[in-house]
Amino acid sequence: MRTQRRVLGRTGLRVSEIGFGCGPTADLMIHGSPRERRAAVHAALEAGIDYFDTAPVYGDGASEANLGQTLRDLGARPVVASKVALEAADMRDIAAAVVRSVESSVERLGMPVTLIQLHNRVGGVRAPKAEFGSGALLTVQDVLGPGGVVEAFESLRERKLVDFFGCSAYGGDMDCVSQLVASGKFDSVIVSYSILNQTAWTDVGPHPAPRDYRQIGAHAAAAGMATIALRVLEAGVLAGADPNRITTSPSADRQRMAAQLPALQHLLREQRVPLTEAAIRFALSNPALSVVLLGISETAQVAQAVRCSNLGPLPAGLTDRIERLRLRGFAPTAPAP
Repeated sequence: MRTQRRVLGRTGLRVSEIGFGCGPTADLMIHGSPRERRAAVHAALEAGIDYFDTAPVYGDGASEANLGQTLRDLGARPVVASKVALEAADMRDIAAAVVRSVESSVERLGMPVTLIQLHNRVGGVRAPKAEFGSGALLTVQDVLGPGGVVEAFESLRERKLVDFFGCSAYGGDMDCVSQLVASGKFDSVIVSYSILNQTAWTDVGPHPAPRDYRQIGAHAAAAGMATIALRVLEAGVLAGADPNRITTSPSADRQRMAAQLPALQHLLREQRVPLTEAAIRFALSNPALSVVLLGISETAQVAQAVRCSNLGPLPAGLTDRIERLRLRGFAPTAPAP
């Protein structure tokens, strides 16, 4: 079986709808053995997965270096997306810091970056750290203004070190993210999207979630941008991990997931659909998404992801029941009087 393919927004590239995540949650590309990395990447490439996502902050450069070496060993040149995360000290010369970061990424990968993405969140004022995630909190001016991130990205494209630009809507101020989307300077956006938090596409509903992404994914897709979904498995919670042990999620998110999960699990047991399969197929059911990004820890997960791609969207009856659950805030059905 081979994964289905989608258009990566206005880049015009056709890529696998499943993306191979090389981050710290999966950990393969950071601490896996060379043999394990080659086996998983070979299986992915054989199944048509040709979108790989990494970043300098994943293992302090180890993810990029190991991914690059693995791809060279296999003689492969897929689409590689990496990122830039600026720290507070970089604010003295943003453009120069961006250029240094990307040059280092290209050196570690041993190839140009197809899609360079801004890892930082954006807000109304600068801050040494965002609420969560990588790097400092930037302003819209830091990104779009003279000497800013986009200016540096454009200089790197002229040097043929990168092809396309992306930004992040996973956190930050959605009004500010909307300005990046509206600028037309970015080809893609990273969005958080899962069964348990659908607000990158839907209204928040009668039971507000701790984190409302205000339909930013839908707005970006309507503007022609590629939308790259992360958190599809909510850092492992939708693959069976205990929400209280997920250190990569803020405490409010962990509490929300712990409260919401039992009702969803009950519904899926009734329907005899495994939790992880349901989570992946739910994201794939959204035709406006360009890539569903999954952290890959082992070869077996590649086969599972490809199987979900071939099974296609969840049945309409099940998605209707999930929607009714969402409108109840994923609360259990009230017992009959």
